[in-house]
Amino acid sequence: MSPLLTPSPPGSPTPQPATRQVEVPAPPSWRVRAGAPMDAGWTITSLCWDRSVVPATQGPNRPPTPAGPVPADLVPTHRRPPIVLVHGLGVAAGLCVPVAGRLAATGTVLAPDLPGCGRSSKPDPVPGVAELGTAVASWLPAVVTAPAVLVGVSLGCQVVLETAAQAPDWVSAVVLASPTVDPGRRAWRSQLWRWQAEQTTQSVRLKRIQLTDYRRAGVGRVLRTFSAALADRPEDKIRRVGAPVLVCRGTRDPLVSDQWVADLRRQAPDARLCRLPGVVHAMSHDNPAEFARVIHGFLDEFTTTGGGVDGARARVPG
Repeated sequence: MSPLLTPSPPGSPTPQPATRQVEVPAPPSWRVRAGAPMDAGWTITSLCWDRSVVPATQGPNRPPTPAGPVPADLVPTHRRPPIVLVHGLGVAAGLCVPVAGRLAATGTVLAPDLPGCGRSSKPDPVPGVAELGTAVASWLPAVVTAPAVLVGVSLGCQVVLETAAQAPDWVSAVVLASPTVDPGRRAWRSQLWRWQAEQTTQSVRLKRIQLTDYRRAGVGRVLRTFSAALADRPEDKIRRVGAPVLVCRGTRDPLVSDQWVADLRRQAPDARLCRLPGVVHAMSHDNPAEFARVIHGFLDEFTTTGGGVDGARARVPG
């Protein structure tokens, strides 16, 4: 079996997520645009799967959750770093819950609502991609105790690349799933019909989550964020990322071309590419088993060997 298809432990018990809120400084560029004071801050709300944390639903007088500890034979022989899942355009952490549950069977996983989305602050004016990456970079030291694996989904890829470039000491690896936006498609007209095609690949449950999250964020905010995403250049940012990078594309993704992910992989100092047969754009929600296997395989490969992807040496996280 390919090391990138290492299976997750079957039937592994998963902890229930706890909710956390962390105040981070508003990025300087946003404070200037907003005319905000120097001490202005944003609140980032996140879900956290961690066996060392008692879930909010389990108090001192309640019985332990049925899941219990992971059996010894299902725990990896090496330590996995914490994993941070960053959602896509206009949605929130719920997009990542299915894959988070699988990844959390063997380690700590966090999924923040980006500022402007979900239950996090709603900054006005709407933050740009770089400002969202700055906010996540400020948030990381407050929620993890070791360098984390940043997993971006769609627009989240653009955010985590900015975070990894700004906070390299807090990032052990980067996974880019369905990375946006293809340079040949950075126009509203080009994106519209592909977005309509992508809608046909979504599950009914995902569509409901998306509709709820869009209403919570506000359509105007979603559109302005998308405009900022079109102006962003992830192919430049990835050159500044020294950590190992894995680029993932599902073969049923009409938004992301095969040529784009191959080009993006070549721009990174230390990267590899994985094509997932039959997988859609929103793989964190609609193809969580396949996505989790790929992430676990990637982490197992470079943490156990001490080497990076494609044979280049890499820092062992944690």
